[in-house]
Amino acid sequence: MAPTRYIEYMQIKVNIEGWAHACCGQAFSVGDTIKWEMAQLRSAQGDVRFELNDHDELSASGVPVSLVAARVVSIEFADRDYVAAIGDPHEMVESGQPAKITKASHVPAGTDFAHSAIIVALQVHDPESLPPVHDWDPQADFGENEEFERLEAARIDIYRKSELREELVGLIEQLARNYGIVARARFDDLGNASFVPNNNQAASIHWRVDFETDKPRLLAEIARADWEFELDERHIGLLGQIVGAAAEGRITDRRRGWRMNAMSMEMVIELASGQKLKQRQKIEGYFGKGNFGILGAMGDRMTRENDRCAPWH
Repeated sequence: MAPTRYIEYMQIKVNIEGWAHACCGQAFSVGDTIKWEMAQLRSAQGDVRFELNDHDELSASGVPVSLVAARVVSIEFADRDYVAAIGDPHEMVESGQPAKITKASHVPAGTDFAHSAIIVALQVHDPESLPPVHDWDPQADFGENEEFERLEAARIDIYRKSELREELVGLIEQLARNYGIVARARFDDLGNASFVPNNNQAASIHWRVDFETDKPRLLAEIARADWEFELDERHIGLLGQIVGAAAEGRITDRRRGWRMNAMSMEMVIELASGQKLKQRQKIEGYFGKGNFGILGAMGDRMTRENDRCAPWH
């Protein structure tokens, strides 16, 4: 009688980012046998994970990959908690809260997918088919500009030790005390800040310190319009005056005329001193007064019912 042959299986977990699956991922279910091309990556901290070779990005960068056959043992959906970044309402960042994990038995095709990530437990048919462990440095493998990051880090370090940072953070703390009842204030130790009023008809104000150039600058969004200021004592003080103007409802934003296939928006900020800050932005390809098909911040500005922002209180 021939000896009984035992087959040794190995179980692994694969994390698939939601955005990657949403692109063109195929549907699969618990119990299915799949064949996925994947890599086994080790981070600088020593963590090892399996990752799919989506769009040949890994193999194209020299990472060893292999086709692995396995049975789907379990599926979990991970939904991370995101909040708007301080100083930039258009960038969403993880809040730090634990992700919500939901067990599932089926993953729909990517076009119908809206979760942060998929955690898939696989029972590998042949452990020898797994790719070798590869030490993973995304910046090096994808050729990111290390010199730029080094310069940016150096600029941040200089700024952290400067009186300008102390002055900017001090201003924000004072504004948060003054307006904390009528607006939600969020800020960090760099001086990035967001002031979102309780009244949704009022003007929100966000700004962040930008270090992409040799001299840091302030990039602001005021009532959905983009502004840029030098990072110096005068403009730090100006930010305080702008917040005061927004809180008192002294910001107007109007459509200013149609000419040919273009239209312009004009924002006016009336400071307490009587000075008026004006910004006019031209929109190309705008074909008529009834056309409100523009999305995003500019679309929101164009469709305001009232061209004067309401006070915060």
